Amino acid sequence: MPPPSVRLSCHYAALFGVVGTTLPYWSLWLHDRGLEPVAIGLITGATVWGKLLVNPLAGLAADALGRPRWVMAVLALGSLTLYAGISWVEGVVGLLLMSLGAAGLCAALMPLSETLTLAQARAGTLDYGRVRLWGSLAFIVVSFALGPVLDRVGSEPVPWIILGFLALVLVGLPSLPSGPRHPRPAPGVWRHHLLAPRFLLFLLASGLIQAGHATYYTFATLHWRAAGLDGAFIGFLWAEGVAAEVALFFLGRRMVARLGPLGLLGLGAGAGVLRWTLSAFSTEPMVLMGAQVLHAGTFACAHLGAMHFLSQTVPPALANRAQALYSTLCQGVLMGAAMSMAGPVYQAWGGRAFLLDAGWCALGGLCVAGVAWGQRRGR
Repeated sequence: MPPPSVRLSCHYAALFGVVGTTLPYWSLWLHDRGLEPVAIGLITGATVWGKLLVNPLAGLAADALGRPRWVMAVLALGSLTLYAGISWVEGVVGLLLMSLGAAGLCAALMPLSETLTLAQARAGTLDYGRVRLWGSLAFIVVSFALGPVLDRVGSEPVPWIILGFLALVLVGLPSLPSGPRHPRPAPGVWRHHLLAPRFLLFLLASGLIQAGHATYYTFATLHWRAAGLDGAFIGFLWAEGVAAEVALFFLGRRMVARLGPLGLLGLGAGAGVLRWTLSAFSTEPMVLMGAQVLHAGTFACAHLGAMHFLSQTVPPALANRAQALYSTLCQGVLMGAAMSMAGPVYQAWGGRAFLLDAGWCALGGLCVAGVAWGQRRGR
């Protein structure tokens, strides 16, 4: 059997095939079903809110059972089933409920995957960044390839493409490393670690920086199309951003050693203020290409910083719950709220809605400074 790094790399590639389809093109599929921007923002935001219920339960089950792959299989099968039926659903309410379930179950796969990978990284069997980058590479290939394809055939195949990648995830789960087993922590220990003020402020900081992608994830494709950019170039822009992310992940171990987790988070916040301000005021191709390079900061730096902060501050026996809490609050509550706000703001302001994202990143940077201050004072 191939080493854990290869098996996990293939898993990330399949999982991010789903992400590379949904992030750039799910809003397009909804638009082609006749939905208005406010409804699109509501549905894409609500799919993130699905993490509120699924992620904590999945993390708790994985820690309690000690069998994260079993939990992941249930999640993948449930998501696959719902996506298989979504093309026959009509109306905003039906699409909202189906998207909520399908995307919520699928999204819960990510924190469990991260926990498995970080456990192997702690054991010294792999470099987290160099495994995780294969997910980003898959995102590049899928998002770039689908642009011209969907230009020709329309967005109707989008749910079926998602189904194909979910099937690959499901088939590959038995080959993943199971991860070490840890004794259950004493009652109340989780509160000491996961409800500490410094940890909660870290979650707020990470969530605000990630919420800075809300308008981008929801309306970038539609905004750029309205500006006259063709599907191939839009696919290139998405791919370029993730290529910058891949480069950062490749250098991840050095970046963590040099800047530390909080330094990476602060760099991500600063990059977000610049990136979203540029995106708000220009749709010129060269400006957008420059802004997309900053994805290395807004996502990759922030994500690496968050993952290593969790790895360094949370005991292994609480790792699944910590990842679930991180995903629920950062990519669920805050991202869901920001996406839901993005709809009416984009409808009213158009591209200026990206300024809201710059504001989220600025607030996130202030929270990072607060975590660093508390860390220096030993809080």
